Amino acid sequence: MFTHYVHPLSSANIQSFNQSISAKTLFHSTHFFDGTEIDLSKFDLVILGVSEDRFRNEYEGCAKASLSVRKELYQLVKPRTDIRILDLGNIEAGNSISDTHFALNQTLAVLNKAKIVSIVLGGSQDLIASQYASFQGVTHNMQVVVVDAKADMQTHESVQSSNYLPRIIAHEPEFLFNITQAGYQGHFVEPETYDAFERMNFDMMRLGSLRGNMQEIEPYCRNSNMLAFSMNAIKASDAPAQKHPSPNGLSGEEACQLCRYAGMSNDLLSAGFYDLNPSYDLNHITSALQAQMIWYFIEGYTARRNDYPVAESKDYLIYHTTNKNISHELTFYKSVLSNRWWMEVPYPHERSQHEGKFLVPCSYKDYQTAQNDEIPDRWMKTYQKLV
Repeated sequence: MFTHYVHPLSSANIQSFNQSISAKTLFHSTHFFDGTEIDLSKFDLVILGVSEDRFRNEYEGCAKASLSVRKELYQLVKPRTDIRILDLGNIEAGNSISDTHFALNQTLAVLNKAKIVSIVLGGSQDLIASQYASFQGVTHNMQVVVVDAKADMQTHESVQSSNYLPRIIAHEPEFLFNITQAGYQGHFVEPETYDAFERMNFDMMRLGSLRGNMQEIEPYCRNSNMLAFSMNAIKASDAPAQKHPSPNGLSGEEACQLCRYAGMSNDLLSAGFYDLNPSYDLNHITSALQAQMIWYFIEGYTARRNDYPVAESKDYLIYHTTNKNISHELTFYKSVLSNRWWMEVPYPHERSQHEGKFLVPCSYKDYQTAQNDEIPDRWMKTYQKLV
């Protein structure tokens, strides 16, 4: 039973979360696991803490993050839409680091197969690899959004390298389709990483391309199965609880907007938040920010829409464009309900949702690019991965 790996929160901890006199807070919308048999089908979202920070000395202190974030989260008001939340408690650090990773993998695997959305409160970023591995057998076209100031594809001699990207890519059996690395800062990324992402047709969205243009990340979030968010992607003035804070990064508002987009993804089953170190937090500001990010993720979940274009639906408009550079006609779909866009990529293979085509979330900007007789980068990368 997967609950063997989790430790229910103590009654003292639970009571410490109830600091508001209002009955309309998330605290009063959450069921706290008490160790007895539980019916997962009664819940929409599960919150799970992981008390692990031993991969590197610089991570020390991150194991305490889940409780500090909960204290802020459960004081926030619940969304307008009723939602059933289960707080499973924590996975405590095992005898070895690999024990903790195994426990996280096994717990999330059960939740993923039950189609229960999980919110993971890390812990250090090395746990991202186990979060990914828990999708084995759940999907054959895994799409991951990673928000991190750094992107490291280099492998090191240590078997337990904390660089999670190589471990995700090298995972066997292989079920990875795409990684979107969002919010990275160029001065932290080695040229070899750029080259590797380009070779594999993965997506990289630099911090500068996101600032003031957050809507461009929405299509990548829309098809994602998993979000992994390192708090080091946020600038130090908004998130000081970092061992190595940076003066540059996403703002708190941008981080919340991105999390809301991720929550709206119909396919997303797991959102992990990592690298918050309460030892360096100033007036609990970083814990409060992560709590608000999770709140916006939950609000996004309540706003999920079944607006995916299907043949029998009349709730979308179809636009056709030609392009001198390719023989294929570019076809775009726009939902009249949500104003969201998709584009069609030809692909006569079992990976396609419909025979002969693969529908990719896109933006109005992609349609404008096609109208200017250019091939959208999102279209080309998808096509190259499919052929």
